[in-house]
Amino acid sequence: MSLDYYSMLTQYGNIYPLSVKIDDCKSLVKWTEENFEYVKYNPRKDINRWGLSITSLHGGLDGVPDLDSLLEYNRENNTEYKETDFTAKTPVAEHPDIKKILEPFEGEYHRAHLLRLDQGGFFPPHRDLRKTHFRSFRIIIPLQNVNAPDFNFILEDKIINWELGRMYFVDTAKMHYLFNCSIDNPSYWIVLNINTNQNTINTVTSSFLHK
Repeated sequence: MSLDYYSMLTQYGNIYPLSVKIDDCKSLVKWTEENFEYVKYNPRKDINRWGLSITSLHGGLDGVPDLDSLLEYNRENNTEYKETDFTAKTPVAEHPDIKKILEPFEGEYHRAHLLRLDQGGFFPPHRDLRKTHFRSFRIIIPLQNVNAPDFNFILEDKIINWELGRMYFVDTAKMHYLFNCSIDNPSYWIVLNINTNQNTINTVTSSFLHK
């Protein structure tokens, strides 16, 4: 059933904007940097990527294991954590703009975080969903330095042009990759993982920017 629901979302496109928007991205980014410490994203990889948890296992900000590879962490620690285990809000979730983007999906989100890619930070070509594992979908909000030429986000064979602060549905089951090629300008994003069900499908389809 989750695959059927996911297919409903993708009937409207691989990526499309929703009506929710953060108006002052610069202020939000500054607040996160002044009040919290970003931690290494997937620390096993020597890549200039950092994260700040919006939700985690117990509401903490150490990124363990919510900003790690769950597959590798579970294997090394004999645990069985799943994406849906990370629902406890951290102090980052108290910012009014974060509350604003979480509100439409209250009770339906998990493993949410800010992502910062510093100079040379990248994600190689990959898919977030495989086989029949479509129990969640991605909502992405670009915040700072997200467009070419300084930053490239490629979905299949298309470079995406983003509106800062805008909430987007993105079909990350499609091949995608991203790279920060700027000299000294970090790239900031918010990534939400949302349960795939009738309730969240209704939320997305009632929030189209262009109806």
